[in-house]
Amino acid sequence: MRTTAVLLLLAFAQALASAQALAQAPAGTPATAAPRRPIGMADIMAMRIITGMEASPAGPGVVIQVQEYDGGERFGKDLWLVGPGLAPKRLTWGGTVRGSFTFSPDGREVAFAGERGGKRGIHVLPLDGGEARTVAELALDADNLRWAGGRILFTAGVFPDCKADLDCTRQRRAAKAKGPSAAVYTDLYFRPWDSWRDGTFQNLLSVDPASGKVEAVAVGAFDVPPIPFGGREDVTVSRDGTVVVYAAKKDKDLALSTNTDLFEVAGGAERKLTQNPAADQAPVLSPDGRLVAYMAQAVPGFESDLWRLKVYDRKTGEIVTLADGQDNWVHEFVWAPGGGAIYLTIEEQGHLLLHRAALKPEKKEPPLRRLSGRHTDRRLAISGDGRSLYFTRESLTAPPDVFAIDLKTGAETRVTDLNREALAGLAMPKVEEVWYDGADAGGGKRQRVHAFVVKPAAADAAKKAPLVVMIHGGPQGAWLNGFHSRWTPLPLASAGMAVALPNPTGSTGYGQAFVNAVSKDWGGKCYQDILALLDHAATLPGIDASRACAMGGSFGGYMTNWIEGHTDRFKCLISHAGSSDLAAKYGTTDELWFPEWDIGGTPWDNPDAYAKWSPVTYAKGFKTPMLVIHGANDFRVPLEQALVMFTYLRRQGVEAKLVVFPDENHFVAKPLNRKFWYDTVSEWLSAHLLGK
Repeated sequence: MRTTAVLLLLAFAQALASAQALAQAPAGTPATAAPRRPIGMADIMAMRIITGMEASPAGPGVVIQVQEYDGGERFGKDLWLVGPGLAPKRLTWGGTVRGSFTFSPDGREVAFAGERGGKRGIHVLPLDGGEARTVAELALDADNLRWAGGRILFTAGVFPDCKADLDCTRQRRAAKAKGPSAAVYTDLYFRPWDSWRDGTFQNLLSVDPASGKVEAVAVGAFDVPPIPFGGREDVTVSRDGTVVVYAAKKDKDLALSTNTDLFEVAGGAERKLTQNPAADQAPVLSPDGRLVAYMAQAVPGFESDLWRLKVYDRKTGEIVTLADGQDNWVHEFVWAPGGGAIYLTIEEQGHLLLHRAALKPEKKEPPLRRLSGRHTDRRLAISGDGRSLYFTRESLTAPPDVFAIDLKTGAETRVTDLNREALAGLAMPKVEEVWYDGADAGGGKRQRVHAFVVKPAAADAAKKAPLVVMIHGGPQGAWLNGFHSRWTPLPLASAGMAVALPNPTGSTGYGQAFVNAVSKDWGGKCYQDILALLDHAATLPGIDASRACAMGGSFGGYMTNWIEGHTDRFKCLISHAGSSDLAAKYGTTDELWFPEWDIGGTPWDNPDAYAKWSPVTYAKGFKTPMLVIHGANDFRVPLEQALVMFTYLRRQGVEAKLVVFPDENHFVAKPLNRKFWYDTVSEWLSAHLLGK
């Protein structure tokens, strides 16, 4: 009993320390005077990361979902209640919150999906104290929770003809498991992202928290939200629960189409709201329920067309575009109190910037007004009293924390400091932003390219650091000034290397023309921009660009494969989930709209383009040592792409190493695998750049 008491006392002390660490503190305030040490991957994995946030409808607080590493085989997620002037309150323990969460309409309870007391399903936790109760014990994983009008909406993978009978789906799955393992397909899109289709679809259901009765909301041979990258933002419900709007792709050829649409369910009837042949996603009903704000693209088949913010009038059918004059992607948005404006983030030059867009601007009021400085802000939420806009803010050297803007005065308040103690003992690398001359832009001019450069904290001007060039995926993507827990430059810089993160041709945040320019030109201007970065890095203090390695994932992996056959300026290369044979990839990837747009047609209609932009076409030029990494469950860029690259390298006697994760997809998500990935990458870079 004495041992138990001591353990309980230690647990209480640890919980108290965790709560105190969440308390508000000035940014950068040191928690200890101990000497700082270089940051390592173990430090990155140990950081508390905010993965979700929702504002209370009844008060000034917000609930955040925080991911923490248990030091073993998993990342756990728990819920905390935080807010300006509120003592941080941990709501769940043990890291068993699996899916999303949602407030009750009165703000007194929080529902979440996960495990509680050995039960798997949807649970409701009172915020004024007491134990959580299970309102629906489910045999399936629930996600994307919304609570309104006395019912909790959620999504789950079901057989459409089973509808709301979840036991029907469970029994059918069990029966299939006892039969032959063969799967038979007649349509494409049979293995999206990392899973083989088994006849189930992510459908929208609801549960009565009082009775536990489950009902169908939107059930059929379609996915809500659209897979694989749809989320909770693709379902919205009116405050009284009478109107539901969701996004889904209901086209016949799912592998060829980017056409997601919005659908409304009201009074037991469903109607299609959008007729746009391109993507319409992320609907949000206005406070009065009349308007639906959403994001849309205009070009069918092009997944990286400009994302615009639109508003649909449910009464008249009129659609207007907000902030139509700006030329960068809208990322997130939320209605202002009263519904007269929308707060949103727009990607610009490696940052996500907060803005306000008025539906009917007053005289001298700009249609789009920036609210904050050059930051990376996400997860927007309006406080229940309508006075504050909550959001998370992060940078390359700072994990996300909760901030708030007073909507009347514009004053900002920092709400949390989740990693204050952990960061106080670490020596962070230095981050700089640079612009340089990239590829030929025509007319004797070269296009300007933006990059982040991360240098060791204790850089020695007399001893220049070798350079690692990280190439982002996409290709229509960008490095943001944000905290990435996998592709992070921080430990590499701490090990004595400088790290450059360029946003070359194809990157988002620099105008849509810059985004469009990479399509059908994969190894062209983007590649030239990266080589130009080497030239520019040679002029920067503290960097030895003659000792450089390049690494990247997805399209970044493709580009390292392309570099392999086109230049020997790099000492080593690292390709993660990179394409090597584009014609073969076309026949094995899960999305066909992407290569048909970005490469230009099919391999039989345009074989020259597929051959021209395939890295293996230039295999005779392979000579640079390469580390090749891939997940066996990656169906976006299938494993064969890595096997081909590795075989061609070794067959020609080039130094190469192949790392395959049988249980990972396009990303490396599991903690032990992530640590192995980083250790292997670090060893490869150190051996070729630092001689270790």
